Amino acid sequence: MPRNGQDRSAPIVLHVSAEQSTFYNQNGYIVLESPSQELTQSMLEWTSEIKNLPHKSNAWLHYEEVDAEGKRTLTTTENFADYHPGFNDLFRGAPMLTFLRTLIGDEMILFKEKINYKGPQSGGFKAHTDAPAYVTVPNIGRVVAVMIAVDPQTAENGCLEVVAGSHKIDIPVGTDHCLDETWCANQAWTPLYLDRGQFVVFDSHLAHRSGTNNTTNGRAAIFATYNASTGSGDDDKRAVYYNDRRKLWPATADRAPDEEYAIGASIFGFGTPMLTVDPATYQNLGL
Repeated sequence: MPRNGQDRSAPIVLHVSAEQSTFYNQNGYIVLESPSQELTQSMLEWTSEIKNLPHKSNAWLHYEEVDAEGKRTLTTTENFADYHPGFNDLFRGAPMLTFLRTLIGDEMILFKEKINYKGPQSGGFKAHTDAPAYVTVPNIGRVVAVMIAVDPQTAENGCLEVVAGSHKIDIPVGTDHCLDETWCANQAWTPLYLDRGQFVVFDSHLAHRSGTNNTTNGRAAIFATYNASTGSGDDDKRAVYYNDRRKLWPATADRAPDEEYAIGASIFGFGTPMLTVDPATYQNLGL
């Protein structure tokens, strides 16, 4: 692996107040400042390291998209923490887990992670919640995501937008598994304009979306997703999730040319730019 990820860990000290916990519980998300400039710089360097990893079957998962200019480009990488000591320490280390326990009230376990690169002219993500993508995992329980802004997020480059408090309600879903368009049109969407290194923690049932990157620069974001421990001894759901994902929605380079991967698209790909690699097929499937 690249030198930076092996030789040093980025310091992280995250504090959470009672008021912040209350805000999170009421709204389903919270925005936090970067813990340190060193961490902010590490996120930029480590993201580049992951993005430049060569394809390797049965390891990390690189997914491609076709952007607005018709170019095939890397859109997402999943399942990389086990291969990068820096990210592994950040996601699984005591500072992050202590922070999450204080904010959420539960012991949390790293479930999955990804980087969305959102290069220039790359597509956005339709309005959705994350919870439906975990249907292959039994008894998953409470799930939260920690997003780290690798680059500034603006209206022009497709920042994250959320509907505050939507994690507490049942939201109608369309035939494409994304949120109902009429419902979306009647909501107050809050754009989260972020500086490099800021964190957003959000519930898996929170309605969120992001637009196309209409700028000439990439806009990457890191997502580390956690499930709550129940103390049952069966709380580590990571292997189950990635075994299913690798089978149903493999890395783009690992796909058989005559396979549609329809089930995987409906679970793991709905509403994402990943569907643009074969748009006719997925449109015919209603996605």
